[in-house]
Amino acid sequence: MDTYPITEARNKLGALARQVSAEQKHIALSDRGQTMAVLISPAELEELEYHRATADYLARKARGETGPGVSHDEARRQVLGEAS
Repeated sequence: MDTYPITEARNKLGALARQVSAEQKHIALSDRGQTMAVLISPAELEELEYHRATADYLARKARGETGPGVSHDEARRQVLGEAS
């Protein structure tokens, strides 16, 4: 993972964002030698959020905190606002 000081990254942000998106790589932004943020592609963020939600659900299920639920198709309709 490449690391750039925030002051340097500010001048290269467009190029860094395109690089992250095109190459699926991570770029760390640092301030006074400490990593403050990491640039990742939107696709990778979506995948990470999916895995986090899945892990949260499985943890709730293991604790018995899940309800009867809804079918995948119904959940999709609700989330995407599709007609029944």
